[in-house]
Amino acid sequence: MGKAFWWWVSWFTFLFILDFSIPFHTLKGVQKVTGSLLFWIIWIVVAIVSMFIIFLRWREETH
Repeated sequence: MGKAFWWWVSWFTFLFILDFSIPFHTLKGVQKVTGSLLFWIIWIVVAIVSMFIIFLRWREETH
C-alpha cells in the first residue's frame, strides 16, 4: 500500500470526524436545522468529488 492510499484514508477519516463534529458539536446551539443541512450538502459534494478523483486515478497493480 502506497503513500497515496494512506493519504486518502486519512482524508476520509478527517471527513468522517468532520461529519459528526460540526453538526453535533459546533452547530449544537443553532436552533434551526438549516445550518446542519447546509453543512451536510457541502460535505456530500466534497465526498463525492473525492471519490470521483479516486476513481479517475484508479490503477490495477500488475505483478
